[in-house]
Amino acid sequence: MANMRVAIAALMALGAALWLRPVESASDGITHFRVTDQVVLAGVTRLGINLGDQDYYDSGQMLRNLLFRNPGFEGMSYRSIVRCRQGGASRCFDSRPGVVWKAGWWDGASFEVLDGAAAGRRGKVTVSGPEAGGYALTLDAGGKAIGAGDWLAVSKDFPGDPVAGWWPAVSGGAQFKAERADLSPHTQGRQALRIEAAGAGQSAQLKSYFDSTEGFTFLRMRGRFRLSFRAKSLAGSKTLHVRVVRLVPHAAAALDLDVQLTGAWADYHLDFAASDDAATPGPVEASFAVSGASLLLDDVDLEQTGGDAANQTAFRDEVVAALRELHPGVLRLMSSHAGLGATVDNLLAPPLARQRPAYSVWTDTMEDVPIGIPEFLELCREVGAEPWIVAPTAMSAEEARKLGEYLAGAPGTPGGSLRAAAGRREPWTRAFKTIHIELGNETWNGIFQGETIDDEAAYGRRSNVVFAALRAAAGADAAHFDLVVGTQAANPGRNRDLLAAATTANSLAFAPYLMHSVTQWGTDDELYGPLMAQPEQMSREGIVAATAASAGGRQLAVYEVNLHTTEGNAPAAVLDRFTPSAAAGVAVAGHMLRMMRDHGVRDQMVFALSQFRFRRQDGAFVKLWGAVIDMGVTDRRRPQFLAESLANRAIMGNLVRVEVTGADPRRDQPAGNDGVRLSGAHDLDAYAFADGKAHGLILFNYGLHEARRVSLEGAGLGAAGSVNVSRLMSSGPGASNETSAEVTVVEDKLAGRELVLAPCSMTVLRWSE
Repeated sequence: MANMRVAIAALMALGAALWLRPVESASDGITHFRVTDQVVLAGVTRLGINLGDQDYYDSGQMLRNLLFRNPGFEGMSYRSIVRCRQGGASRCFDSRPGVVWKAGWWDGASFEVLDGAAAGRRGKVTVSGPEAGGYALTLDAGGKAIGAGDWLAVSKDFPGDPVAGWWPAVSGGAQFKAERADLSPHTQGRQALRIEAAGAGQSAQLKSYFDSTEGFTFLRMRGRFRLSFRAKSLAGSKTLHVRVVRLVPHAAAALDLDVQLTGAWADYHLDFAASDDAATPGPVEASFAVSGASLLLDDVDLEQTGGDAANQTAFRDEVVAALRELHPGVLRLMSSHAGLGATVDNLLAPPLARQRPAYSVWTDTMEDVPIGIPEFLELCREVGAEPWIVAPTAMSAEEARKLGEYLAGAPGTPGGSLRAAAGRREPWTRAFKTIHIELGNETWNGIFQGETIDDEAAYGRRSNVVFAALRAAAGADAAHFDLVVGTQAANPGRNRDLLAAATTANSLAFAPYLMHSVTQWGTDDELYGPLMAQPEQMSREGIVAATAASAGGRQLAVYEVNLHTTEGNAPAAVLDRFTPSAAAGVAVAGHMLRMMRDHGVRDQMVFALSQFRFRRQDGAFVKLWGAVIDMGVTDRRRPQFLAESLANRAIMGNLVRVEVTGADPRRDQPAGNDGVRLSGAHDLDAYAFADGKAHGLILFNYGLHEARRVSLEGAGLGAAGSVNVSRLMSSGPGASNETSAEVTVVEDKLAGRELVLAPCSMTVLRWSE
């Protein structure tokens, strides 16, 4: 108890504590909550979410264009960050092992020294290649000598390979080539696909697949669809055969048509109906085939038509509907697969003109184009969320200026403003209260090598260059920017050097994940008990408390949070009843709200909207990271989604203090999964919000076995039948929605001033005075 009083006193001294230890008298067995008007945190933000990566499988199929991998047959761009362990006037040697780039890979590339002795130096790479277990760059002469420890960004375009992201097949000597001269006058891209199959016995076929997760269906082909493309006949037969079919037994093709081309570029739009019910899972194949013909092909788009007229975004209706249901306060665009190696120009380019950007030191190809900033901003506007843009770490000051001008709607910037309701145009900075811009994604994380600057001081100094350019470009509108540096939750000790260097950053973002490791699961207490206690443990004495202490007054933000059950020896059957469980939903929502109340963290984002499952290093699949199971087939949501959606109904205006008296149910959590151990863990918790006369109250029972009686008091709570009650209901902590709806939200009205909170539950009340 003494330690707990010290912890509470420290939090109250910071002005962040809400929970007050109840008085000792608890003879009635009821916990009494009184909602006050005392503001704990002004101007709160609803809980947010990461969008996730666009894919051609599982719930990552988010865009309208179902053939989005490389729809414009564009070339590849590559930009990576290297660290010079050895330098010199014209030399940079990176000693990292495992780099796959071949000799000559970076010959002719541009470089910029991002940080170090030669910071600001620019030029060309003349010779490059593997050397003594690392990779060496020879640089053109001129400028300051490269110092040991300097960070360089190296960038180069790789035109060609137009069928990357597609599945090509040829016979009889037919060929696929890149065409960069004879382009449609209407294309915005720089490259088309040339198919040469006019010779005797020659044929070529180009295929793309989606909804390809084996054994599952995440997208139904029902209703009206349109396949659009640009084409031009060059020689031989003018027939292009087009087909769309789900590859399941006895399925009829939804589209199976010979298209007659002309000798000039033309746009083709093929409308068709699809009616599959996907009772037997199988991928959808879209194909273009020619025999005895040569032609040009470009700008392919396959999407459903006749859907929600209110959805004017580039995203499927079902994705927009899911986000409207979630009602996030912030939406984060990370695009770790394809976006982190992109230039700002590429991220602002039209989708069909976007190149395939790469950055990783462990690959020399990229087959996908990223979601762009314009369509992301349109999505945020549509669902009422503030945008959180992860900008490439290697972006130059000139690129930062372009991004700032685009967001502020500077004259001459492409698409630099959005459509307003009355036909006016307004800058994106006026469309949103805040636009969050984070420099890089986990720049400390070796998984993203090629995008990282894992020296915190160097990363901080680089952020100053980028943020200064962003602010200068946006002028007065820069007040709408929240400029963010990211840190590692497990290593808060590095924040002192980071923040000492990143003097111009507004916010420090971290990712305090729950439950990395599960090693005990014999009983519910062993499996779920540590999960229920971990948020309070992190806030009292764990990584959240440590990060808050290291923030030095900067605004804290959570760029990712969820369970992170990628370690431990739990078998798949245990993981399936743990990671997507009702207990997980309750714990994650409680974790986020506790960080809001006790540490003033306004902006927080679950990871992520999409991704059905994740393969761990031990080969086991765990149902991470997606908050949905699918969007458009069953529309079932995981408990993390339901709990956040429920919380967002109550989060408004200001977070206000709740006084607690009466019964004080607690438990001592013994050492268990993920090393969690906590004395005096609270079973009950409460969070209240007020916006004028409107109120919201969120109640948790973290106990696994006992229902708890609570009484409520607050302005406007006395009117019978006027208080809406929404409960997250389940049959137990291990219930999930993976195969059927076992975790649901039940609506009711408050009768009287007492409630019974079920074990492992979340309850939300909303009312107006």
